[in-house]
Amino acid sequence: MALSLLVRIAACLALILYARADKDSYWRSQRYGSGFDGPFPLQRYASKGIRGPILNYWQRSVACSNGYTLLAPRGPAVRNAGPMILDSEGHLVWFKEYEYLVTFNVNVYTYKGEKYLTYWTGTQVDGAHPVGVGYMLNSHYEEVYKITGVNGLDFDMHEFQITLNDTALFVAYAITPADLREVGGLEDGWIWDGIIQEVDVETNELLFEWRASEHFSFAEVDREREGNGDSKEQPWDFFHINSVDKDEKGNFLISSRFMSCLAYIDGRTGDIIWKLGGKLNSFVDLSEGAASNISWQHHARFQKDYDTETTRAITIFDNSSRGKGAPENPSRGLFIDIDETNMTTSLRQEYWNRLPISSQSQGSVQVLDNGNVLVGYGYNAAWTEFSSDGEVLCEVHFGSEYDFYTGQIMSYRVFKQDWVGRPLTNPDVALAETHASVSWNGATEVATWVLQGAFAQQNGTVRRFVYVEEMKDVELDFILAVPKTGFETVINIPPDCPYRKLRIVGLDKTGGYLGASPLMDWDDPKKLGLEVAVYDGEDEDEMKVHIPPALMFGMGFVTATAVVLCALLVWKYVPFCTWRRSFAKDGHEVGGTQRQTVNSGEELDELDDLSDLEYGVRADDPLLTREEDK
Repeated sequence: MALSLLVRIAACLALILYARADKDSYWRSQRYGSGFDGPFPLQRYASKGIRGPILNYWQRSVACSNGYTLLAPRGPAVRNAGPMILDSEGHLVWFKEYEYLVTFNVNVYTYKGEKYLTYWTGTQVDGAHPVGVGYMLNSHYEEVYKITGVNGLDFDMHEFQITLNDTALFVAYAITPADLREVGGLEDGWIWDGIIQEVDVETNELLFEWRASEHFSFAEVDREREGNGDSKEQPWDFFHINSVDKDEKGNFLISSRFMSCLAYIDGRTGDIIWKLGGKLNSFVDLSEGAASNISWQHHARFQKDYDTETTRAITIFDNSSRGKGAPENPSRGLFIDIDETNMTTSLRQEYWNRLPISSQSQGSVQVLDNGNVLVGYGYNAAWTEFSSDGEVLCEVHFGSEYDFYTGQIMSYRVFKQDWVGRPLTNPDVALAETHASVSWNGATEVATWVLQGAFAQQNGTVRRFVYVEEMKDVELDFILAVPKTGFETVINIPPDCPYRKLRIVGLDKTGGYLGASPLMDWDDPKKLGLEVAVYDGEDEDEMKVHIPPALMFGMGFVTATAVVLCALLVWKYVPFCTWRRSFAKDGHEVGGTQRQTVNSGEELDELDDLSDLEYGVRADDPLLTREEDK
């Protein structure tokens, strides 16, 4: 017992003396929420050269500590867009940047008994639906499968699911001629036709296709044409599929945003079996409308584990807000039961954010294995994890609350999943005079980092490398071990370290070897000075960055000058800015300040000719300014 205690104390001392981690998440930070750290606070990692988000927790519980969070931030304030995985503390685990592309639907599915990380990535053309492909990555982050649209159609971002029978299910859109006279349009009008495609993962062969225009009347649309549909260049998006789910019967649950309804489709004939919500609702709502009065909803899913003998369970993200010409009601997570025999529906549970948040587009609801319910707010940079009965357990923001309702930072959906990542790369290391920064993008099993050294002066002799034939490795001396902390662990090198060659090894929780960095030259520390050598885990042969002293001096001089100028600007500007914010009009209160918001999210038509702000815009302008501050 005493020895165990001493070991734990030694480990704690090693963490304090020899290791530092990246920045932790904030706890109810008013500064973060008010946007003083920017709309999308990030931190840079020396070892990898990428940036990771800094979160702001408003509610936290150990009940949320399981699993990894998967999301894909995007928007004008997001400079480096791509899929990412975060751990339960909010630290980055894995990130893959897709330059000039946007990413949606980051999730984990099981395909033929193996787990895959899946997501859609692609581009958006002005006035058109996004065009992209679906990727399936194995635990080594290798792109094993690539899913594309069939029959000349492009894979749209709204849905990507691996079904129970190991097929890929997604949405496509096609500009199609249509007779729009019943809605006051032309006989030779044009529509965006919403299409479902199901394909074989291995061959991309089409297995099933369904078109909304063949089964729905234009008169059911909850959204008017608003001038669209008179030309091929400006088709009318009358249906707008934003989610599809396939059940064990082989039928499909479809969400139509612009008809404010769900439809259950026969998987053989394509016929409509029933509709929930909308103008032709098939059900009697036993909850006085609370279960069926949905609008602009997203992410409808069957929840088979919660079915009873007489009812089926469904979850929905009910946006209750569209923007132009419609009320901005608070959005909610919705858990309902339907009785397909008696054609009734009833509310099981609603999930409300504390603010509350109104999301005019996007959003998700996921029932976790432990019964908790995760709600992602799509258009707004937040997610909340609830208990099954609606109690808020964890509330997390990944962008400033000041920038809610503007679309500056979004994530189409947010999920939590179990995941084991075993990248085929080596750990990345940035080596400096007094410390080494180490990370391993995507590695989930690392528990300990071990610093090793060679070429030590011992009794007047130099210790040489001893190569082990099977491992193709070298025998090195142990220097110290520290727990892995965050995405990047900074290891302080002991000041009396005699070694000139260093290496860092990653071990799992049982002490098993996972991988090691390249062997690094740690020359005379006095010569190394403040220079940093970055050893990329994907290239063992050479250093990536070397900063000469002259350049370092120049950078320091420029930085000092910039700091002085910024201090003068802050001294003059902040009092005025603070006074101005206190009198902001038409705002949402955030940490004691007022923020002007976009009451009609779909008024921003210059960002999206489709009037659907689910499509993010990348930030290419280095200076992002708020409208209020112009």
